[in-house]
Amino acid sequence: MSRVRATARLQLHAGFTLDDAARQLDYYAALGISHLYLSPIWRAVPGSTHGYDVVDPTEVNPELGGERALRALADRARASGMGLVLDIVPNHMAAHADNRWWWDVLQHGRASPYAHWFDINWKAPLAGGALQLPILDRPLDAAIEDRVLRVEHEAGVAVLRHHEARLPLAPGTVPDAAPDGLRGVIEAQAYRPIWWRLGDDRLNYRRFFTISSLVALQVHHDAVFDTVHRLPLAFLAEGLVDGLRVDHVDGIADPQAYLQRLRTAMDSACATHRVAPLLWVEKILAPDEELPASWACDGTTGYDFMDQVSAWLHDASGEAPLARQWQQATGRTTSFGEEERRARDEILARGLRSEFDTLLRHLLRMERAALPASARFGRALLSRALTALLVRFPVYRTYATPTCFDEHDQRRWDAVLDSVAREEPADTALAAGWIAACFRDDGGNARARATLRRRFQQLSAPLNAKAVEDRAFYRYGVLLSRNEVGSRPDHFALSTRALHTRTLMRAHRQPQAMLATATHDHKRGEDSRARLAVLSEQPQWWGRLVRTLDRRAARVGMALPPPAVRHMLWQTLLGAWPMQGLHDPRSFAERVVQWQLKALREADLFSSWTDPDSAFEARTQAFIEQLLLHPATASLRGTLQQAAEHVGAAGARNGLAQLALRLTLPGVPDLYQGAEGWDLSLVDPDNRREVDYAQRRAWLDDARRWPQLLVQWQDGAVKARLLRHVLALRREQPALFAEGTYQPLHADREVAMLAFQREHAGQRLLVAVARHTAAQPARQGAALSGSHWGGATLTVPPGHYRNLLTGAALVSDGTPLRLRQLFDGSPVAIHSTC
Repeated sequence: MSRVRATARLQLHAGFTLDDAARQLDYYAALGISHLYLSPIWRAVPGSTHGYDVVDPTEVNPELGGERALRALADRARASGMGLVLDIVPNHMAAHADNRWWWDVLQHGRASPYAHWFDINWKAPLAGGALQLPILDRPLDAAIEDRVLRVEHEAGVAVLRHHEARLPLAPGTVPDAAPDGLRGVIEAQAYRPIWWRLGDDRLNYRRFFTISSLVALQVHHDAVFDTVHRLPLAFLAEGLVDGLRVDHVDGIADPQAYLQRLRTAMDSACATHRVAPLLWVEKILAPDEELPASWACDGTTGYDFMDQVSAWLHDASGEAPLARQWQQATGRTTSFGEEERRARDEILARGLRSEFDTLLRHLLRMERAALPASARFGRALLSRALTALLVRFPVYRTYATPTCFDEHDQRRWDAVLDSVAREEPADTALAAGWIAACFRDDGGNARARATLRRRFQQLSAPLNAKAVEDRAFYRYGVLLSRNEVGSRPDHFALSTRALHTRTLMRAHRQPQAMLATATHDHKRGEDSRARLAVLSEQPQWWGRLVRTLDRRAARVGMALPPPAVRHMLWQTLLGAWPMQGLHDPRSFAERVVQWQLKALREADLFSSWTDPDSAFEARTQAFIEQLLLHPATASLRGTLQQAAEHVGAAGARNGLAQLALRLTLPGVPDLYQGAEGWDLSLVDPDNRREVDYAQRRAWLDDARRWPQLLVQWQDGAVKARLLRHVLALRREQPALFAEGTYQPLHADREVAMLAFQREHAGQRLLVAVARHTAAQPARQGAALSGSHWGGATLTVPPGHYRNLLTGAALVSDGTPLRLRQLFDGSPVAIHSTC
């Protein structure tokens, strides 16, 4: 096994397999990456583009090359001094015919030995003891009459087929071609195929979020845990891989117990290895939330860092004017909290209705057992109270177990109850208090309380994700660079002092936490966010630009989309506008149209996934295509190009600052595939596009000097150079980055900068990065003139340093050093002791 120094996240699928990854190993080794961090490699639904729809965790996906290809990749990685990190999916599997455990449950119902593997409520009302499958494209009777649901024979075996979906038939059930006979066959099964529109109300198995094709696993059962982890643990034991990433840890009933069990199993598997394996969890943290100290892991996959460094790039003074512009232009609220609460109400009423009803029924049973009839609240009031609690929950979830309800959980519940008491009627507040008492009380029925805790926490997590990331983010458009996974738009900016504080906490608690600024789940690329952050410095300029774009679009006769749609579209276009200009307008238009369609349907205001308004969507698509492709709108495109040039250089400086911090702050930096150059991607699937490796390999041999790269910043080589040089230093001095101290440094006056030093065993690293540089003249490119710093100075520890980016020497005798000398015309300064 090898020590993880820096990872590169690769998205595997049939078009980019394990063998394809092996062909890029020499490139990543030359870049300075220590480990390839692979998306799920387990057998998935045929044609899967992401791998999270696992059908068999005991097999490496044949579409990726299978175990042969994985072993070949691991061998070549070791030969290059590199290693592998795997992504595991213990929370859910695909509810698909290729999932043999799911197939057996469908065939045998509760008699299946795998029935307890999945979180199924066999006693749900209206289910009749059968598993409800919302797969039909029309009501059941119509599906039978139209013969889209029928019995077919495959290799002599009778199955029930609906388009591409296949379902087993229980032993002893005899198919009949007549409709009445088919109804009898269906009634004899352990499942009921139902119209997909009934799923949110009738579903009786827990899903991943609201995706009915992904069924939740009960990984706390021994057989499930052993099956899901058998192969990754075997690979760890062999030394084929060096670490694991756990997907959606908040979906697991008891994350702490799960992680402790997994850590123990990993340590046992690697007992003879020289280096301990690392374990990261995908976890979204609220701004004031910390990863539980009791979790046996090395930290998160980096959403918290991504949020913090992005917030640091934003100017807090820009929030109020941008919010006013949004409200005046659209008529929508400037309170993200209000937008979020409305979205939570809607998700509970529809998308997560069956999960909500399951929890509500459990509360009603607890009420009947605990209270006399005259004192009961009843279904309607308990429903309102439960909703009032869930819509206010400030974090994904708490972590109460059957035997533990700690002070952190207590504080969260107290805050929610205070809010309910202030804002809801007295009867709702009283019922909410009773629910909270049932949740935390050590008395009463222990089993009922344990079920309440589990179901509440496993509902609050997907509710948070769906309401915030997949709905409110597409409704609230004050500044889209703060609408990102792991972020909150109402936490607009972060001070330098606060970023130092969070860094020191991470260094102390999870020094090997992953640091990411782009992921397969991001809403927009890291450099798109960095560019849009510039608008926080120039809100008045942005307001004038939006009015100009609206006016000119109307002048040429374009049918304008509604203001909220248009306002977010202008931001998206500015953030994603190609660095070197619109040379392929048709491809760009296709990408923006794809983003806009998803944005409309996620927002669920003018169209939706369940009830798409095809006419409205067509009009919006026509607007985008006319804007980007029609000769009559050339002046509008010219305006957008000028706007991108206006903020482009400052955005590039932000991007370099963001990268420098990711590479030098305590933690393990992660590079998302393709983000060596400027990352202006949009939400998936756009952020999973094919990587141009030829271009990235060419950057390794680019002979231009750092000042020239700053001037010619648009081609992305400047970012790739910064990445390569710091990764090379991490390779040369691994202990400095893995174990080095972190000491904030402060200039002699208030300047827009963050500086620190890291030190270990006599080796020292000095880092300073600039922010809020929009006032710099655009003609300088991404360079930063000395006049930007005025006469500000920084006290640098004595020593002889080398500028990592230019090679220039810097000598400090311990007296204050001018920032203009430290930065030397660059927005980032990285110096290491000679």
